Amino acid sequence: MAEERAWQGKTDGTSWMHRGLIKLMRVIPLRVMYAFASVFVLPFYLLFSKGTKPMYHFFRQRLGYAPAKACWGVCRNFHRFSQVVLDKFYMFSGGKLDFLVEDRDLYENLAEQEAGFLILSAHVGNYEVAGYTLKATNKRYNALVFAGEGEAVMQNRQKMFDGTNIHMILVKSDLSHIFAIESALNNGESVSIPSDRVVENQKTVACDFFGAPAKFPLGPFALAAQRDIAVLSIHVMKQSARQYHIFIKRLAPQGDSVRERASQYARQFANHIESVVRQYPEQWFNYYEFWQI
Repeated sequence: MAEERAWQGKTDGTSWMHRGLIKLMRVIPLRVMYAFASVFVLPFYLLFSKGTKPMYHFFRQRLGYAPAKACWGVCRNFHRFSQVVLDKFYMFSGGKLDFLVEDRDLYENLAEQEAGFLILSAHVGNYEVAGYTLKATNKRYNALVFAGEGEAVMQNRQKMFDGTNIHMILVKSDLSHIFAIESALNNGESVSIPSDRVVENQKTVACDFFGAPAKFPLGPFALAAQRDIAVLSIHVMKQSARQYHIFIKRLAPQGDSVRERASQYARQFANHIESVVRQYPEQWFNYYEFWQI
């Protein structure tokens, strides 16, 4: 099961490929790049990606699609994922996208307060572009980022953050990121944490998710419950070629014990993901058997 849930944690391709793609996107229209990916890249991933089978199971078992519709759902999913990746490089190249932010005041009100708060995200839609959109004017926005990402991607992320109040916390094997998170919250800053994927030996909490139990990492929810701080669930979904829809929800569990509050945080987070993904089913991007527990 560990192998089936394994994830390399970085964008496919080498640094020189990433740099070349950024240069291309400065001169080639975005829709042309979409078409190129559909014709030349999509078939390869459909045939050889390990994610094809889990994604088919997602549409068949979790959404109840008929076999033919599930197969079409897999194609749409891979197609949309290629667009999401290209959008990220398009922004690296200087391109602009439009964002419709639902309940923006939930974020801005917390950003104006002195206390720190958590932002929980998931591997749906294109959360990374939220960091380029939700400005951290009043307090620093710390984004937890996998340290093994490609050099070109990391350099361009940093370039996007230059002149802003956004800081990357790199997830490393020495666990130094844990102390960085604690320090940021103690300083009254916001911290963004991906909260849907479980890594080896990590404590988990089971939630009913699309009609079946699924494991979520306990850490982010326990941190929120222990500190009793504000928590937002934010998901950024691709609406059209150049527009994204950002969904923001305040999580507010009740309970006397840390364990009870952490479990409620997890359930509310899972419910928010499910409600958003049911609107955008082709933007579920966990390419392994998520429901194997």
